[in-house]
Amino acid sequence: MSGHRLLSKLFAISLSGALILAPLSACSSTMDQKNIPKPPLSTTDEDGNMSPGAVDWSNVANPDTQELTEAQKIWRDYDMGYFVGASDLLSAYYAFDDPTHYYSDWPTVGLYFPEADEYKQASDALLEYADTLEGLNRTELTEEEIRAIDDMCFDLRYLSEEYKYYLYVPQLNPMGGKQIVYPFLTSLIQFRSKSDVDRYLMILGDYYTFFEKVIAVEKKRSEMGIGWSDENLDRIIEDCRKMQENRDTHFMKTTFESRVGALHLSDQETSDYIRRNQELLVTVYYPAMEMLMQELEGLKGMCNEGPYLAETADGKAYYEALFHMKTGTDVSVEVCTSILQEEIDQIYNEYLPRWTAKGSYFSFGDLDFEEAQDWCERFTRDHFPAIERNELSVYKVPDEFGESIQPARYYSAPIDNYTKHTVWLNRALLDDPNYDMFTLISHEMYPGHLYQHQYQAEHLESKYQVFATSEPYAEGWAEYSEWTMIHYAPIDQEMAENSWVATLLYSSYIAARVSIGVEYEGWTYDDCALYLKKYGQDSKEVIDEYWFRITGSQCYAVEYAFGFLFTSRIIDGTAEKVKDVCTKDEVMKAYLDLGCAPFAILQEDMEEWANEKLG
Repeated sequence: MSGHRLLSKLFAISLSGALILAPLSACSSTMDQKNIPKPPLSTTDEDGNMSPGAVDWSNVANPDTQELTEAQKIWRDYDMGYFVGASDLLSAYYAFDDPTHYYSDWPTVGLYFPEADEYKQASDALLEYADTLEGLNRTELTEEEIRAIDDMCFDLRYLSEEYKYYLYVPQLNPMGGKQIVYPFLTSLIQFRSKSDVDRYLMILGDYYTFFEKVIAVEKKRSEMGIGWSDENLDRIIEDCRKMQENRDTHFMKTTFESRVGALHLSDQETSDYIRRNQELLVTVYYPAMEMLMQELEGLKGMCNEGPYLAETADGKAYYEALFHMKTGTDVSVEVCTSILQEEIDQIYNEYLPRWTAKGSYFSFGDLDFEEAQDWCERFTRDHFPAIERNELSVYKVPDEFGESIQPARYYSAPIDNYTKHTVWLNRALLDDPNYDMFTLISHEMYPGHLYQHQYQAEHLESKYQVFATSEPYAEGWAEYSEWTMIHYAPIDQEMAENSWVATLLYSSYIAARVSIGVEYEGWTYDDCALYLKKYGQDSKEVIDEYWFRITGSQCYAVEYAFGFLFTSRIIDGTAEKVKDVCTKDEVMKAYLDLGCAPFAILQEDMEEWANEKLG
């Protein structure tokens, strides 16, 4: 296999440094908007400071109160109330269609950056939430409610642990950090009224102050020796350079003008808005990127080449909490690594003869975007329960992001409108002839992320399970959707399977194993090279690419690798057990009907479902 073919598949699978979003949920008509207090993690004052404190749910109005047990009332309030509010305007635009539809107001700050004491307060509050929910009388709860509570408490406890070590949480990132993600997301904000334009301008006006706080934390990280290496600093600096060059045709200029123009305002209003946007670009946005470049240059020489998180007690504790969140299991890093290594060796030994016989195993033919979308959507309608009509917006990534952002991404539907979906495409990567559009559509849309999200929004009672879906659960389903679809695709089945498994092995499993090696076990570049050579990767170009991605993103590919590994074991094991009485489609529907939960719980529940089917 040539280095080029592997590189075409080793895209940036994870988007790190994303928004600090308010918790996500769906709209409910059972609560009185005026009587809903805001949980401490969701509230900001006019200065952008978060206001923690006890939550008083006594005034919540719900006509179903008399039909609920005391435990159910508490669970309902936490499940719904956890999603009230957003930390800042940019977060609000990606959490809500309109936050006033979900017991919230628009925030009064454009970009919000949490301080150290706020991480501490959030950590304590998350533990308090978990203690309260775990202390509920389970005899007063349904099985579905207990599963949702277990899901929420799993996340709350590990998030609480992560927040104890906030300096280990990078804000800038060589693999799609906030220096890239924030400008991109800001440029996609839809303008439906002048109020949206005004809020956009407030966001833009906060860029310099926000990134001043970011760089202050990056300095602390570097002083502790846990910041980015010189190579990764150069990558972030290059991102910042791209974000402020070509100013006459800059995407923050052109996208703004096109969105304002579509509002059909008066010529004077349009002109005034364009002038204000340009002023903020010149006085705030461009200077923020220039400041980042200058300050990051000064951090060089302060950190090691590899991100060995486990070399300190705090780093190890942080990594283990992050690892559990990325794998959806309480199983230790060491045991998970052993499971993954066994899977790697089994796949390599089984498929290597097939790959060798076929000569090439990273391409199996493809459809264009529209053909793939139509085929996958029709297949999903034929094999899975129907979902409501929905609205899909597909955006093209600006050229400036071509090498810094993954090929595509699905953004979950907003809290108050679960039929509104967003997908963006990075054509700079997707136009590579070795990239398979068919697998992208089945992963991001049908029956992957888009279908899973909307189906569960329509059928699950718990808002948390729908709108705070864990990464390994969501990516496991999306990867399994790919695996399922290639066995029905209008292409060469054998070639498609050989290609897909090769991508799984090299882009997910091996990438995750090397990531654990570097961050948790302290592997050097030479250690990585030695490991990769065992699996036929002796090209320096390929080894450099692995090192490039793994050192630039925490827990790189882990949620994909373990998400698929555990999801496939649960679904395939169940399907084999009930093969005489149930179809594979029925098994997959049963898995979706459970909703998000740690994989150990999903395993038990699917075993119970199978036993019921077998009578």
